[in-house]
Amino acid sequence: MHTLTIDIGGTKALFELHLDGRTEQYKVPTGEGFDIADLNRHLIELEADYGLDEYQLAVALPGLVKRNELLSSKSLPCLNGLSQSDLNSKAKRILLSNDLDAGLGAVIDPKQDCELLIMCGTGIGLAISVNGQLFSGASGFAGELGHCRVMTESGEFSLEQLASGDSIRTRELKSSYELNRAGRYLGMGISWAVNLFNPNRIWLAGGMMNSSDYYRGCIDSLNEMALTAPLSETKVARVDDMETLVCRGLKVLLDKAV
Repeated sequence: MHTLTIDIGGTKALFELHLDGRTEQYKVPTGEGFDIADLNRHLIELEADYGLDEYQLAVALPGLVKRNELLSSKSLPCLNGLSQSDLNSKAKRILLSNDLDAGLGAVIDPKQDCELLIMCGTGIGLAISVNGQLFSGASGFAGELGHCRVMTESGEFSLEQLASGDSIRTRELKSSYELNRAGRYLGMGISWAVNLFNPNRIWLAGGMMNSSDYYRGCIDSLNEMALTAPLSETKVARVDDMETLVCRGLKVLLDKAV
């Protein structure tokens, strides 16, 4: 069966088609004004161009997704409330997922006791796997690392305000020192996660991980601030092919649902 997976981020969306053994991709810009009509327009065009009918569709979104509905998204407010019934699609099966939860599905190893996926792109998020199963907490809010508060010499800020890609663009941080410092704040946040979860593996993803200064600051801070015992048992690695991570995870979720 043909599948279409869509990773909708704060600045762009990646559409990935799986058609009879071949994969095709294309990207479109998004932004705060990207809405349901925009998404449906792209869906209709793709279905017409590729003759898609009775296929599988999975969409990943940044924010709280529960029971196939986007309850809240800071970076895509015009998609808030999006549910399966809002999609004008010929798909036989439709799945909506949080983007980090989907991304974790692409790298998860059932043999590991605990794995963490930390993504720093427009925002900052954390996905958690325990014994090969996604852990989302009592109400689906587990992993809101970006909203943890940090006291600095300039006052109290959320981790997203200090280290996210959106914050870095807004504040026009460009020097090696500034990017390294922002990365160090993320490393501080990851050290909290290490101390709390004692994970086997930590996967790092998102556009900011492509900045060598930011990445170096993140790892240096993590090594300085995390407890030695749990960190010594943790393998930390950047995700290969970060751009397609979420779409790959959505494909895994669809295959599991068959």
